[in-house]
Amino acid sequence: MIVEEIVVKHYVEISGMGKEILIFLPGTGWAGNFGVPIANALNEKFTTHMIDLPGIGRSEGLEGVVDMTDAANWLNDYLEEHRIKKVTIIGHSLGGGIALSFAYNYPKKVKKLVLLDIGFAKIERFPVQMFGSVGYFLPLISVLHRMFGQKFLGNETQESSNNHSKEKTEEEIKAQCKSLGLEDSEFMRHAIVNQQETTLKGISLLLALYRCNMPKILNKLEVPCLILYGNRDGNTPKLQNKIKRQVGRIKHSNITIKELSGGHYAHVSDVRALDYLTSFLE
Repeated sequence: MIVEEIVVKHYVEISGMGKEILIFLPGTGWAGNFGVPIANALNEKFTTHMIDLPGIGRSEGLEGVVDMTDAANWLNDYLEEHRIKKVTIIGHSLGGGIALSFAYNYPKKVKKLVLLDIGFAKIERFPVQMFGSVGYFLPLISVLHRMFGQKFLGNETQESSNNHSKEKTEEEIKAQCKSLGLEDSEFMRHAIVNQQETTLKGISLLLALYRCNMPKILNKLEVPCLILYGNRDGNTPKLQNKIKRQVGRIKHSNITIKELSGGHYAHVSDVRALDYLTSFLE
């Protein structure tokens, strides 16, 4: 059973009957319920709160030029509002960046942390794979955004603040599954149909992640952490070796690292991901 709850600051779907609280934070463009397969697998032990990201989904965006500490504070506000004292957090991509920042800033509130293909490397200077062609201009955009503030990105129109992405055709759904390296499944179809648009406030949050030195934070982490990363199977040997080097630089007794077969969404495509999660969270 899934219970929907709409509040001003956070949009959350809650699933499971477990005594422990688990928070799932998705990557850019996805609704919180992208965590449904994980919530279902852990529903006996955990009650999972799947939260849309601020400004990238149905949660209200953060104001002004923000950093990842602001994002951590946003998540802490949710815990305070719901009187949750301690949680396990799973985050993918941008959601993982927020989870990492929260675990660093509020270590006493985190039991365990799971990062899905994030945290072991800084965002590249020209992150074309993550942001498309705009990645070539991101260093300049980041500097101007910090200089001139949120107004540099423009004004939020009613159309741009609409969180729902445009309706997708059958061909577009199949093409997107293929581009992500994922099977055309009922879950992925539902996730794609419910993809969320990124507002200007959401772009500000993405820029915060771009500026964040995640490996530096990761190596100072006080809580037990599991990193599941995609080995980029099927990509060029150059990219595969680069990922291995980045992961190999993480040296911390609190951190467990597991390799998955696939790309940025390997936690969906590789069935071992749920086994690794279950074992780590026991």
